[in-house]
Amino acid sequence: MRGRTLGTKRRPLDAIALEVFRHRLSAIAEEMGVVLRRSSFSANIKERQDYSCAVFDSEAQL
Repeated sequence: MRGRTLGTKRRPLDAIALEVFRHRLSAIAEEMGVVLRRSSFSANIKERQDYSCAVFDSEAQL
């Protein structure tokens, strides 16, 4: 989304909102890992927990 505007004004995040947002993203990644472990057939994922999770936008940007 670099170089594009969404037509809304940006306002600075306060410390509390930023911390809530950080924990929310962390919880999303943790839940992705739980689902991956439950549905996996690979021993690397199921037993060794050797995987990573990320959140991408519609343009495949982190």
